[in-house]
Amino acid sequence: MYMSKEKLSNWEKSKSLFNRAGVAAIDNVPKQVIDFLNTKVDKNNSNNKNLAGHLKEEYFYTNIPNFVNNFVCSQIINSPILQARFKEIKVLTENKPVIIHDLWINFQKKYEFNPLHDHSGLFSFIIFLKIPYDYEKELKYFKNTSFDYNVNSNLTFVFPAIDSEIFQLNIQVDKSFENKMLMFPAKLQHMVYPFYTSDEYRITVSGNIRFLV
Repeated sequence: MYMSKEKLSNWEKSKSLFNRAGVAAIDNVPKQVIDFLNTKVDKNNSNNKNLAGHLKEEYFYTNIPNFVNNFVCSQIINSPILQARFKEIKVLTENKPVIIHDLWINFQKKYEFNPLHDHSGLFSFIIFLKIPYDYEKELKYFKNTSFDYNVNSNLTFVFPAIDSEIFQLNIQVDKSFENKMLMFPAKLQHMVYPFYTSDEYRITVSGNIRFLV
């Protein structure tokens, strides 16, 4: 008797794409880390002037606790993808620990977006706290578009290709990304397209990892 397979989430379907792109996908961010990121937001500490995002609300975290720093930085050791990249870095004459250098939260409203940009440091990361929209509704919003794909709400990584063309990896971010994390080389260019079908915030946390000097 034929048994239908359970439909994979967008997160699960994206994992093979992440691997080929050199992006580490971390399935389970600890609840303690999620709780800190959700509750310790200082809305008096705006980060807008330091960021490329066309978002009105972006805020720095201060006093990052050790358990957040330790979890994030440990992913470099735990991920073969990031370890391979880390071993390519030959700029120091002695071993140095790595730390979260800066950490901020993004409250993205519909129509807002993050243009093409990169980050500073060794690695950067994104933690998805809340995805407010139904991705199927996003796909239908521009149903008559001339493009052969719809990029509403997508996270897109951009790579130079061998033949000098540009390769775009479009990631269909939906609710299955909540409480998940991506980590990637800081200079990997990326952008976030706007969403259109929800009045709630899309909430993500981003940060950069550097050597402690």
